[in-house]
Amino acid sequence: MPQIKAPRLYLNRCGVFYFRLKTKEKDRKVSLRTKCPVTANIVALQINAVIERGRAMNNKNTRNPSLADFNFNRADLRQYEIEVGNIKIKAEGPEDHARAMEAVEAAKGLLALQPEPPSPVVTQLAQDEQAILAQVVAQAKKHPAEKTSKIAAEWIAERRLKNAARTVDAKAYHWKDFTEQALKGENPEINELDKSHVVAYKSALLKKGQAGKTIDNKLLSIADFFEYALSQGHYTRHNTNPVSGLYVLTKKERVEQTESYELFTKQDIAALFEPLAYKSEMNAPDLFWGPLLGIYTGMRISEATQIRCRDVILAENGVHFIHVYKSKTKGGIRKVPICDALIDLGFLNYVEEVRDAGANRIFPHRSFINGSYSKRLSEEHLKYLTLRKIKKHDDHKSFHSYRVNVITQLANNGVSATLASRIVGHETEKGMDVHLGYVRDLPALKQVVDGLHWPIDLAALRYEGQFKAFVANKQKWKKDAPEPKKKKREASS
Repeated sequence: MPQIKAPRLYLNRCGVFYFRLKTKEKDRKVSLRTKCPVTANIVALQINAVIERGRAMNNKNTRNPSLADFNFNRADLRQYEIEVGNIKIKAEGPEDHARAMEAVEAAKGLLALQPEPPSPVVTQLAQDEQAILAQVVAQAKKHPAEKTSKIAAEWIAERRLKNAARTVDAKAYHWKDFTEQALKGENPEINELDKSHVVAYKSALLKKGQAGKTIDNKLLSIADFFEYALSQGHYTRHNTNPVSGLYVLTKKERVEQTESYELFTKQDIAALFEPLAYKSEMNAPDLFWGPLLGIYTGMRISEATQIRCRDVILAENGVHFIHVYKSKTKGGIRKVPICDALIDLGFLNYVEEVRDAGANRIFPHRSFINGSYSKRLSEEHLKYLTLRKIKKHDDHKSFHSYRVNVITQLANNGVSATLASRIVGHETEKGMDVHLGYVRDLPALKQVVDGLHWPIDLAALRYEGQFKAFVANKQKWKKDAPEPKKKKREASS
């Protein structure tokens, strides 16, 4: 039978147990007159219980009590009662001790057959646990766990309604990379994902030697997925985003590492648009007109290559303009006047040829790739910059540099930030866009773009119909990308 070592119980040199109560004033020792450890422990536990109960009842008395404080009768030590389970065994003196021990052994056998019933507290806890488990099972049956791929597809579909196409494509690519690296191509339930999967993905990217900014861009996409899953109630394993705290760089460090585009110098522009070289190398409609639209309008490459024939419009006040119907930002949706330099170069004549040929877009020969028609122009433009020794391996000059040049020259010409933003499509101060939407200022904006002057020989570069056969060859036309469907307005009540 396992024994409980009672406090204040000691064994003297003769093998007899005694109870020791040490107070501030005295050190009392009382013999329990037994060598049986079971008996001694039972009696000592009873005495300790009496002492502690007395202390609790008289907690204002700071002194340690003595045995006399509790009317303790030594004669009563010979009588004790053992309770094992629901069986009580009484013994009086050493004579009954042997028989009591036999009874204890017999009780142990009975207890093996009749286990002690659980306490009411334990019973209630078990019932509560069963109720909670039943509720969880019912919820699981009502809302079965979704597969990760299904949630990811819903996430991408929603993001296409709010993000630019190229941004969504990047997120889709990053998610595909995450599933291959961290999930090993498997498709677990959404709540099986946790921080360890994101850590594994980050480790894999680090091993590949990818830059900190590149890793963070991918982690930002994965974080956006979890934000969606959390907001929709799909991801319930944690209430925080598993990507938090795992970025390589801080937001400030990412901004500092962002490399700005450099503008083209006057020498660069002269070399770039040198008539013989330009006509020889930039020998397709988008290759020829794309950079010229960039340097005279400040359009982004995706804006310049998406222009439809119906977007080149003659306003009632006699000003030709290009309607930028889709852009990177809300402020990018704008009307850009066509400057005299582009008209002198023959841009309107070219557009008329394409319109007469029945094309929808002014560059009908280009495919819609990765959310834009600009892929080929971007590639060929980079080759041309390198060929003309304008692009160095360590600089940051590209098609976007035309936009930087336009913004810089507009500022140097003293053009207000408001008018400049209308040309290049920057967001203006809060409320300004709404106000400007009612201002019929195309003539004023026309004067702004006509003020852009570059070291370009317009007469030598003038379009002479060299793309007529190119435009007329409808077999080379690519299928237009479907335009995004507009939501039907709900009927007002």
